[in-house]
Amino acid sequence: MTAIKYLKNSVLFFLFAIIATGNTGCKKYIEETNLGAATDQLYYVTKQGFEDLARSNYPNLRYVVSMSSLYNLGTDVYTSYATTDVNPLNIYNVSLNSSLIDVDNYWKQLYYTIGGANTTLYWATQVQGMDAATLNARVGEAKALRAYCYYLLAETFGDVPLVLDRTVSVNVSFTRTPEKDIYTQIIKDLMEATTALPATTTDFGRITKGFAQQLLSKVYLTRGYKSYGAGATDFTQAASLAESLITSGTYSLRPQFSTLFDPTVANFQVNSEVIFSVQYSTNVATNPVYFMGKTGVPAVAGGSAASGTAVVGNVLQQYFLWDVQNVPTIGRAAFYNKPNAAHTAVPDPYFFSLFDKARDSRYQASVWTGLLAQTAGTLNGKTFAVGDTVIYYPDVAFTAAQKANRKYYVINPDEYRTSPFTGNTRSFPLFKKFRDPNAAFADNGGTRDTYVFRLGETYLLAAEAFLQAGNLPKALQYFNLLRARAARPGNNPSTGTSYASELQVSSLTLDNILDERARELAGEEFRWFELKRTGKLISRTLAYNEEARAANTLQSFHLLRPIPQSQIDLNRGAAFPQNPGY
Repeated sequence: MTAIKYLKNSVLFFLFAIIATGNTGCKKYIEETNLGAATDQLYYVTKQGFEDLARSNYPNLRYVVSMSSLYNLGTDVYTSYATTDVNPLNIYNVSLNSSLIDVDNYWKQLYYTIGGANTTLYWATQVQGMDAATLNARVGEAKALRAYCYYLLAETFGDVPLVLDRTVSVNVSFTRTPEKDIYTQIIKDLMEATTALPATTTDFGRITKGFAQQLLSKVYLTRGYKSYGAGATDFTQAASLAESLITSGTYSLRPQFSTLFDPTVANFQVNSEVIFSVQYSTNVATNPVYFMGKTGVPAVAGGSAASGTAVVGNVLQQYFLWDVQNVPTIGRAAFYNKPNAAHTAVPDPYFFSLFDKARDSRYQASVWTGLLAQTAGTLNGKTFAVGDTVIYYPDVAFTAAQKANRKYYVINPDEYRTSPFTGNTRSFPLFKKFRDPNAAFADNGGTRDTYVFRLGETYLLAAEAFLQAGNLPKALQYFNLLRARAARPGNNPSTGTSYASELQVSSLTLDNILDERARELAGEEFRWFELKRTGKLISRTLAYNEEARAANTLQSFHLLRPIPQSQIDLNRGAAFPQNPGY
């Protein structure tokens, strides 16, 4: 259904055949010759060909995980960069409809990725010369990847077409499979993948058993909240899977949170905590971002790049920033990166209020509280040398007198929704969590990986699942273990007690877990999905996202995104209804 590429190519093939047979006078000009005689029937049955096919599934994820607007806008801890922005994903206005390009792109790319997995699974039954263990692993990878895509589709759109076979011809008669049946297939795929996949791999970046277990835990946890789910049984299963992954010995928490993200730490992205990440490299030739198999990506709502623009490299380092190029003495500083105009989700004031800045090391590891001059110059009548503080974000608000006594700009926590440099935008502590010293002040070009699953989240999945299953002691155990890692080292000089001890809690709610996810997984998790799963999307967004609250248009039907109109229009052979409310 979604593999528009398949539909398009098939239609073009039939048109080509009509022309070729109906106009023999120009036959020699339009006939094509396959000089290499290479076909899928000849290549994918070989070990090399099948391995190439299996590897080709991975670059598709680069586009999937980069859709920051879909994952973060319109939530409790992220909002739009400009306070006057009317982005429909943030304020849920009438422009959030079936024509929105972001949801159209998302649907197409997920189904294209599913198509690649289905093709891999087909040729796995035909390939020759593969050893059983490797073949089983590749089958497991494809099933886990397919399950991941269907999880994202089901949570985004609800009922969606369930396509489990490779596409070889045009089909315009798809129907929407009930969400509960999609979940049944996801669980089946992941259980089979867990059996087939190895626990570890020497080829870092491949899907392993840990990926399948982590996703299966999240799937059971998500289904447990649903009307068709198994409730406590699902929660218990989710807790068991998360706990078994934590205690497996395959992964371990890094001693310091900051070392997961600090590019000055050697091999910082290849560590004991990473379960799966989308890979990039310092070799630019290996870094294209593909949309439906092509390097030219489509236009994005709010973006300035034309459709078909080639994208090379990660863009993660451009997220969660405001534009410092308008500040003299900082300017176009690669050190602070360039904000991405197409994905303008930024942390809102509530996000910054969540941190215990005196005890929690994750705050300083995640954001810059001081911005330094990158060039010597004058700002606001004052002279700055390279390295001088230009802007400072204090943990505790300065008084007017304290501000007046500083050469640099002081921006207090209650001033993050305004900017002394540009109108109608914000000024807040920039994210340094994803900084990339290899990326220039330009769009894309990032070389660092994107974490998809890591063990820090597994602890929070375990805490949430045990909490919902009614086992508070176990929930507290995993919640507090993660907070102990998050604590600043040493003792609080005021109390003599370790910061790790002071961060421990004795009670726990879903809101506590969501707050902790925001601290631990800022910019990593797909926040919209987390709020939706726990039934908190509407209440928390309206409570903390000031733009969404002012618009006051977020309703229960927004818990699903609109089905792209392009898909409804193409599906001419069967009923394909739109989601209610759109």
